[in-house]
Amino acid sequence: MNKKVLLKEYATSHRYFSLVEIVKAVGISVQLAKNYLQELKQEGIVFPAGRGIYSSIKKEFRPEDKRRVADIKRLIKKHYPDLDFIVWNTLCFQPYYHHQQTHHITFVEVEYDGVHSVADSLSRDYRYVLVDKPGRLAPKGFDITKDPIVVKALFKGSPRHGHSPAVEKMLVDLFAIKDKFSTMGDADYWELLESIDDFYRVHVGDLVRYARRSRNLEVILSQLIEKIGIKEVTFGTLLENVSKVTYGKDGHGKADH
Repeated sequence: MNKKVLLKEYATSHRYFSLVEIVKAVGISVQLAKNYLQELKQEGIVFPAGRGIYSSIKKEFRPEDKRRVADIKRLIKKHYPDLDFIVWNTLCFQPYYHHQQTHHITFVEVEYDGVHSVADSLSRDYRYVLVDKPGRLAPKGFDITKDPIVVKALFKGSPRHGHSPAVEKMLVDLFAIKDKFSTMGDADYWELLESIDDFYRVHVGDLVRYARRSRNLEVILSQLIEKIGIKEVTFGTLLENVSKVTYGKDGHGKADH
């Protein structure tokens, strides 16, 4: 059978796979595998999912902005046109796990120097605006039943789409805040991650990089392997590649040489 056909069959029958795995499975050179994979990417059959990792899942998670999120984005753009920021709301995940989410948190992440200025501006239009600091404790006065707005420093290099976070960032952040802000229990979190993965492609490269930089990787790594269904060998390849990436002051990844 034609080697490209074999590669295509392998790719379409696996949700995630590494370049190393497909080279071994099909019995071709690394360069030829890259060439075929590039052709399949152009045909919309294979999609990138990290450094050396590919996926057959086409659909990406891109939630529509809730009204509060859209309004806050407009306000910041108007009053702070040069400020970098991300805004998102925990309600965007409501359809993906069984627990009924009665209340929500809107996170506004801005450059460090703008945190207090933006919080003050938002306080003129919204109640319960709080400034968050790193650590395990929620800000003083935090009450999730009041649907608060939490303003915090932007984590440089966060996976994102413009002023919205990518799902990989949100999944890692939700893991980090589920106890701090009492957003959901452990079982709900893992149910959510599995549900998202059932419907959408998770860029595991971005997820692992961000989890590592935010110091959450060790805790969630084994669960990611189990819940997303990626073989340990695939994750091994990914972790090896991620370890070769450093970050400049701008937060952008740069390959080590």
